[in-house]
Amino acid sequence: MVIDFCLKFFILLNYMFPEQHNPSYDQNLHSLNENNDAWAMMIRALLQGFPDFIYFKDVHGRFLSVSNVCALYLNTSVDDIIGKTDYDFFSRDQADEISLEDKRVMETREPVKDKIERRVSPDGKEIWISVSKAAWENSTGEVVGIIGVCREVTYRIENERHILDMVSIATHDIRGPLVSIGSMIKLLMRGTFGLIDESVRVTLSDISARIGHLERLVNEYLCKSSMMNVKMPVKEHCDLRQDIIDPILDEYLPELEENKIRIDNRLGAIPSNRIIIKANASWIKIVYRNLIRNAIKYAVSGYIAFGFEDRGDYYKLNVYNSGPVVPEENTTKIFEKFESENSTGLGLAISRNLILKHGGNMWYENTWDGHPNFIFTIPK
Repeated sequence: MVIDFCLKFFILLNYMFPEQHNPSYDQNLHSLNENNDAWAMMIRALLQGFPDFIYFKDVHGRFLSVSNVCALYLNTSVDDIIGKTDYDFFSRDQADEISLEDKRVMETREPVKDKIERRVSPDGKEIWISVSKAAWENSTGEVVGIIGVCREVTYRIENERHILDMVSIATHDIRGPLVSIGSMIKLLMRGTFGLIDESVRVTLSDISARIGHLERLVNEYLCKSSMMNVKMPVKEHCDLRQDIIDPILDEYLPELEENKIRIDNRLGAIPSNRIIIKANASWIKIVYRNLIRNAIKYAVSGYIAFGFEDRGDYYKLNVYNSGPVVPEENTTKIFEKFESENSTGLGLAISRNLILKHGGNMWYENTWDGHPNFIFTIPK
């Protein structure tokens, strides 16, 4: 039984990590099969020194053997784990999920390989792990349990999410200028800046179609790359009006004119004097850009207002528009990814995440006159 146990285990390792296979594997395996002491020594060294979570369970989910790292993760000793199940260490929901997967693997004999999962350890810490497991068979081919190897990949996943978020934000910002260029071309085609001949109109129409195609591509990549786990960059002192709001209004001037939208500071004007905030200017620009773009979409022939209040240890800011209100049941959902039916559904989710990273908060309120008002705070 011990020999069969070890044999199956090393076959599993060879399957999971084929890049470590070498031509002498089969010969060495045959030799070790005749040497119980060598097998025992190798298994002991593996369980004691390997940096991954290694475990063996019987058909009832009881642990038969685990690695030292596995015991360390469960915040207990190897001896304390033997004979227990996942229900002794994890929440019922998490243990149910593991148990169902184990049963499926044993029934189908189809292994799980490098499945990425988010787990909560007994001490409450969230980590990401790569899970590989296979049915454990005895010499007669009968399934007698599960053999599993888990590897913590938290650092790798966080790096991947960080890169994807950078791509997501960059792609989201590329979309804005494309929309602006498209709007400007439409104004040219309508003769807003003077009459144009038919050949120029045809050329502009072709350019407009190409820009529309680029917008669709950008939206596709934006959806694919949105992972929202960026880290807070260095904060800097910047002027709220001069460095952030005014440049963004210049970006959207064609859309503001096309949709006949005016700027109104009725909800608490941003003073004309300098307002110095400590924040990441690029991130705050993303926030205002998303809110202004959202306002332009819904406040056609209306107005947009910017608010500012000094609340002592933080600034309270808002962007108001004269469009229709958000239904009460959706006032929190709009800050979740992919909730919008008329856009990528990422702008508000990204904006709120960036404000939270600053130590502030963002929420939605309906105004007294029944219009949308997006409010956020930035600590001083």
